[in-house]
Amino acid sequence: MQSQGQDTEGKRYKSADDMWRQEVSTPFDKGCWYQKGIDYWDKIEASVDGVLGGFGTISPNDLKHSQSFLLEVFGDKLKGKGEEGVELVAADCGAGVGRITKGLLSKFFTEVDVIEPVQHFLSKAEESLTDCGAKVNCLLQGLQEVEVRPDRYDVVWIQWCIGHLTDDDCVEFLKTCSKSLKKGGMIVVKENNARKGFVLDKEDSSVTRSDSYLVQLFQKAGLKVVTSSIENDLPVGLFVVRAYALVPGTV
Repeated sequence: MQSQGQDTEGKRYKSADDMWRQEVSTPFDKGCWYQKGIDYWDKIEASVDGVLGGFGTISPNDLKHSQSFLLEVFGDKLKGKGEEGVELVAADCGAGVGRITKGLLSKFFTEVDVIEPVQHFLSKAEESLTDCGAKVNCLLQGLQEVEVRPDRYDVVWIQWCIGHLTDDDCVEFLKTCSKSLKKGGMIVVKENNARKGFVLDKEDSSVTRSDSYLVQLFQKAGLKVVTSSIENDLPVGLFVVRAYALVPGTV
């Protein structure tokens, strides 16, 4: 990746490749990268406000936008929930305390795999998702550890977490998700967008990528962007938030 960027300490990088060489040039470095992220979130309160970085008040509008987007891109297939023999299955990746499963996915899917690497977040999710309206399976896993589950998911939902993956692991994770879709399934990535290039957060080991940067990663994973949507009405000073509907295939 040739996109220029900077980190939260003001250091500039001539390209994303240059940044990754400095951050994760060895397997040991990569292990430290992921552990630093876990260590950061281990100190954060297991609540909606905690996982949203103190912006818990944006959750209702965020869920409203997400529901509108899901219905736009997958609405026809969601009508089958509750019909005899219809099993709609979703994955909630980087699920935190289960905010998206509780406020969105449980409304439309029969079963949800809740995937989260931070133990106390997952414990809170398990507690809060009791009787949420869907069968919930809580899995303690980092996204880089997720394995292919062929013909498993109708929708894989990935929100505000893919920035913790290195580029290489991001591509491999998306390939894994793609191979785990049912026929006609879809991946939704909802993520912050840097205005250009990227911003490396040195505190929690995450990268906010620009729209074009993310699209390049999607293409490397063999995914096509069907459509995308920007969330409006966010507080001033936050990154642009964009949802992408992805399907296997090329442009």
